[in-house]
Amino acid sequence: MPESPEKTAPETSKPEPGTGHVGQTFLVGPEVYLRAIEKDDAARSVALRQTHYPVSPQRTEAWIKEDVGDAGFNKPDHFAIVRKQDDIVIGSAIATKDGGVAIGLTIRVDPLLGETGQKQRFEALELLRHYFLDECHVPTMILTLPVTDKVMIDAMAAAGWVETARHREMLLVDGVHVDRLMLAAFNADWLERLGNPMNIPLERTGTGLPRPVPPKETPVTNSPKNALLVGKRVYLRALTRDDAIEEVACARRETETFFDIGRHLPSLTGLSHWLDGLEKKDPPEFMMIGVYLRENDLCIGDVMLINPDLVHRTAETGSWFFRQEYRGSGYGSEAKQLLLEYAFDILGLHMVESWVLFPNTRSAAALRKQGYREAGRMCWAYPFEGGLNNGILFDLLAEEWRAMPRQEWT
Repeated sequence: MPESPEKTAPETSKPEPGTGHVGQTFLVGPEVYLRAIEKDDAARSVALRQTHYPVSPQRTEAWIKEDVGDAGFNKPDHFAIVRKQDDIVIGSAIATKDGGVAIGLTIRVDPLLGETGQKQRFEALELLRHYFLDECHVPTMILTLPVTDKVMIDAMAAAGWVETARHREMLLVDGVHVDRLMLAAFNADWLERLGNPMNIPLERTGTGLPRPVPPKETPVTNSPKNALLVGKRVYLRALTRDDAIEEVACARRETETFFDIGRHLPSLTGLSHWLDGLEKKDPPEFMMIGVYLRENDLCIGDVMLINPDLVHRTAETGSWFFRQEYRGSGYGSEAKQLLLEYAFDILGLHMVESWVLFPNTRSAAALRKQGYREAGRMCWAYPFEGGLNNGILFDLLAEEWRAMPRQEWT
């Protein structure tokens, strides 16, 4: 009996280039469409990855599996920006749910595409704006851009985006530090219900005048163990597990509700694990530094450098003094000046930013006292007392901090 011919699986034909968007009912524009990022997109890693550094397709594939694939509630949404004419990935967008209210966007298109790519980038942005504001009913969207990104900024202004803040000299473009603009788009229904957040008055306390910077304590005799920087009353060093125990205990006794968008109940296991993870990276992505009294080595709080960027030479500063009895007595300002010395003179940062919620007038006054200047506002960022709250943004340049008078505090 003759053998039957061996059966082979039918070849699966790839879709014709330019048909990848067919049948998609949303996030499709005249020249580009957006879709989820898939493993095969790793071949376009230069267009896809939002990083200053070269990344291989193999590493991008691992990133897609580990980070992009780890989707879920309150985690960033990742989108591929795809050119309709040939289904080639030309960029990406990340939508982060800031505080569960606002959508913070980062959006990139391969810079080698020039002005055409920037126009397609704006088209992708508008697709996301209509999706999140009109379909998902998000109150606001936020995008930050260098002031030199004129094509995008002009197009966004014409489409109704509003400049809400300007951080001075925050981004390095072609070797020069330039301002970073924060632009927002608001949901029309929320505007009608709550009014324009740009018109909400900001309450201010204090004189608004900066206080002199205390001079450096040099030389330091009997330097505290493992001290990073030493002031007259406090010093900075890395946190220990014993400090974490006290921080967790103090968090349970917190009375203020607006320092960090509400109170938290950290666990000792979680905080210790997080601190250990921070120190494994060099440089770290988040620097949490303990503040200690020189007289008895008591830890009274933390100061922080958040997302330090050693390309643009910027970081966000923050602080939390969990021992309430040491608030309002100048310990925080002294520790913050030590942190600024570390940021500007040791790390060589060019500027720092910070922010507080509108009701937190005490922390805002402290920032002004430390030399920070108001940069604008972050609108409808967080829920608060039955509505949505604004944040007031600040910035401080290294040259301004160095020009402040040095004087002992009395």
